[in-house]
Amino acid sequence: MQTIVRVLQGLDTIGGNIVAFEREDSRVVMDFGTTFGPTNDDTQSLLTERKLPNIPEFFLSEVKGHFTHNAIFISHLHIDHMGALQYLADTVDVYMSPEAIQLYLTLQSLNSEPATKANLKPIFPEKPVQVGELTVTAYLSDHDITGAYMFRIQDGFHEFVHSGDVRYDGPHSERVDYWTKILHDNQPDLFFIEGTEFSFENKSQHRETEASLLLDFEKVLQQTNELVVINPYQRNIERLFSLQMIARKMGRELVWNHEFATILKNQTAKHVHEIAVDVSWSEIEQEPNKYVVQNSFNDLNDLNKMNNFVYLHMNGEPLGDYDGRYAILENYLTVRNIPLQLMGASGHATETDLLKIAAAVNAKLTVPWHSFKPELENRALQKLGLKTNLPHLDEPMIFED
Repeated sequence: MQTIVRVLQGLDTIGGNIVAFEREDSRVVMDFGTTFGPTNDDTQSLLTERKLPNIPEFFLSEVKGHFTHNAIFISHLHIDHMGALQYLADTVDVYMSPEAIQLYLTLQSLNSEPATKANLKPIFPEKPVQVGELTVTAYLSDHDITGAYMFRIQDGFHEFVHSGDVRYDGPHSERVDYWTKILHDNQPDLFFIEGTEFSFENKSQHRETEASLLLDFEKVLQQTNELVVINPYQRNIERLFSLQMIARKMGRELVWNHEFATILKNQTAKHVHEIAVDVSWSEIEQEPNKYVVQNSFNDLNDLNKMNNFVYLHMNGEPLGDYDGRYAILENYLTVRNIPLQLMGASGHATETDLLKIAAAVNAKLTVPWHSFKPELENRALQKLGLKTNLPHLDEPMIFED
C-alpha cells in the first residue's frame, strides 16, 4: 500500500497553499485558501485557470470522486487559507479549531464571509481525528489570528506535517517549541514549512512584534491628548483585547465599530463599547483624550467629525500599496495633515527562525512553500544539511509502506 501526497496550490504564492494526502479510499486536504479577490468568474472558469485547486468534485456537483472518506482541515481563518470554502458544491466535513469556527460563524452573520456548504467540525489540540485510513492531529501554534494550528497526518506507516503559518517571536513561542520537539522525536517523513519572509528583499532592520507593538501603543497614549485612531485586523482577536486592556489602563475607552464589537462580544463575555451605541461621536468630540477609536477603511469619512487625531495603522485593510485603497487612505490623511503611522507586526517567522524550526524538526524531507521565492528557502535549508524537495503542482509524491 502507499500514501500519495499532491500539492494542489501555493508552491510559489503567499497563501492559497493546499495539499492533499491520499490513501486507498481516504483523502484529507490541508487548507483551502485563495489568492484572488472578489470575482464574477464562474466556478468552472476558476478551475480551468487554476485559481481553485484541481479537485473538481469539491466544486462541481455533477463530478463524482472516488474517495469514500474526505475531509478538509483549516490551519487558521485567514482568507488565503480558507477562502475557497465558499465555492464548495456539496457538503464536505471541514475541521478547524473551535475558536476559528466561532469566528467564522460570526463573520458569516455579519456578511463579512460568504455562506458555505462546509460541515464545520471542531478539532481540538492533540485529539486525533480519523478520516478513513488517515489520522490527523492538531497542535496549537503561534500566528496573528485566533485558533491557529499545526497539523500532523499519519497513515500508520508514515508521518507528514503541515506547519501552517507560524512565527517564533509572538506571544506563544512555547507552543512552537513544544510541537517542534514532538516532531523531532518522531522525525516526520515529510514536513511542509511556510517561507513567507524569504519572499522579500530590503527588509527593515527593526522588526515589530506583538509585544513591542503594544509597548509602542502605550507610549502613544502617554504622549498625546488627542484622539487616537487605530486600524487593526479584525481576526487578530488576541491583539484586539490587548489593545483594549492597554487603553483602559491608560484611562481611555476603546470604541469599536459594529463589526468589530460583534466579533469581540462573541469571543468573550467581557463588555466592549460600540460607536453610536455605547459612545456617541459627540462624546468623543467633547473629550477626545478619553477615547481610542477603531476605524475601518469603509468608515474613513467618520473621522471628518474630528479636527485632529493620531492615526495608527495596525495591519488593517488596506494593508499595503498593492491595494488601490491604500493610496486613498494616504491621500485622505495627507489632506488632513495627519501622519500615517505604521504600527503592525508580522504573523510570519523570520528567515532565521524558519530555518531554526526546520532544523529542530529534522524531517526526512522538507518542502518549502507559501513563498514567492521558495527556491531561496530551499537553498538555505540544504545548507543546513536537510534533504528538500520543490515539487510541481499535482505531482504525486509516493510513500510506500
